Amino acid sequence: MPTNTMQKEAAYGSWKSPITASSVASGASATSMVRVDSAQPTNVYWLESRPSEGGRLTLLTQDIGNSQEEELRELTPAWNVRTGVHEYGGGSYAVYDGLVVFANWDDQGVYLLRKDGDGKAKRIGEQNDKLRYAGFVVHPSKRFVVCVREDHRESDIAAVAAVVAIPLPSLDEGAAAATEDIVLFEGADFVSSPVLSAHNDEIAFIAWNHPNMSWDETALYRAGLTFGEDGALPEPKLKDLCVVAGGEMRESIYQPRFDSDGVLHFLSDRVTGFWSPHRIDKQGAASAVVSSLREPILAEFACPEWVM
Repeated sequence: MPTNTMQKEAAYGSWKSPITASSVASGASATSMVRVDSAQPTNVYWLESRPSEGGRLTLLTQDIGNSQEEELRELTPAWNVRTGVHEYGGGSYAVYDGLVVFANWDDQGVYLLRKDGDGKAKRIGEQNDKLRYAGFVVHPSKRFVVCVREDHRESDIAAVAAVVAIPLPSLDEGAAAATEDIVLFEGADFVSSPVLSAHNDEIAFIAWNHPNMSWDETALYRAGLTFGEDGALPEPKLKDLCVVAGGEMRESIYQPRFDSDGVLHFLSDRVTGFWSPHRIDKQGAASAVVSSLREPILAEFACPEWVM
């Protein structure tokens, strides 16, 4: 069939298409960091990318147990829920009983909002743009959040890593005054993945040092989490901190988790070179590390954690 369209030849790679890269990417929204509120288990949260808004990450939620709530709710329309910890980010929000804590990309600040509140977020913590935060865990008392902090005030190359507790102010008042972070642990080049036990009286996390990456060699720390003799909050402290796996042998550890009985589980490559499930007894003796599998399997139960 004859056509009036003029055909042109062009060198390989130089042909101009009316379909631009931006038009293709604008429809490629991705979902990540799906979380369930343990205090309100029908409330599901997740991050969604917005390519048409410069790749902004926003936090969405839906109550899947409420037949009347069919619409997805965007909780952070004015923020980019992303962090620069470890440069690759990850672990940028946490939620407990409708209380949401998240990191904002533009200022690396930590913000607090209530799922069913007025939609206004309050900046908390030391409120210094040279501090970065990730790996949030909201304590059930809702008086503080435990997280990883990277301190870039002195150097971006040798940022100081720590596990800290940030006091949580009331959302019913005005803007929160800056508060001093409570340093629970520091001394390693990198820290990651803080978790609390089911009874919230223990904490575990992983740490490692240069020149290793997390898939080369890490150590698993465990400690009691105390609040002083009078039970005052929010002044948490660590008690009997010790390395319960790694440290004495070259081992990569990921995803520490406590079960409801207080047993600490994690993934380790210590037996086969593949990340597989292991556990440790409640006392945390390194000699008590055992495989959770009946027999070794040459298969990965994790992938390299570029993000937290």
